[in-house]
Amino acid sequence: MVLMGTSTNIITGMLVHRVNANKLVIGAAVLTTIAPLLMALANPHSSYWSMIFEAMLLSPIATDTMFTIANLIITEVFPHETHGLAGGVFNTIAQIGNSVGLAVSAVVAGEVTKAKEAAGEADALALLDGYRASFWTSLAASAVVVVIAGWGLRGSGKVGLKRE
Repeated sequence: MVLMGTSTNIITGMLVHRVNANKLVIGAAVLTTIAPLLMALANPHSSYWSMIFEAMLLSPIATDTMFTIANLIITEVFPHETHGLAGGVFNTIAQIGNSVGLAVSAVVAGEVTKAKEAAGEADALALLDGYRASFWTSLAASAVVVVIAGWGLRGSGKVGLKRE
């Protein structure tokens, strides 16, 4: 994930002034949406390299791309003297979003696991069902991100261009 995140940031930096921000973000979000799908469908008895590795490679793409583009948009939209404040607000909202997303996934996994155990399912299978439910939830959230990003960045054009 570290290598993929670093590569994503480098590639985003190289493409951001050539490609519309909307297209970059939607493409990155679509790629990242594949990650929870792979995890939800992964066979626990198969090799790590068959699906899980690919999911781990795809998972940081949207976050890193959106973070880079969002910071560039902030520097274009807000006056120079408020860049720090705008960036701080953006980072705070991003962290709150991460926290809420993790909490929702944990609640879904926990509740599905508890329901399966109450129904008499073996602990390991109940836990697997809980994890799968959280990955399906993540898939739905990722699909919502694709739609919101596409709508929210429509007409944003290219960012990161030097303006005098």
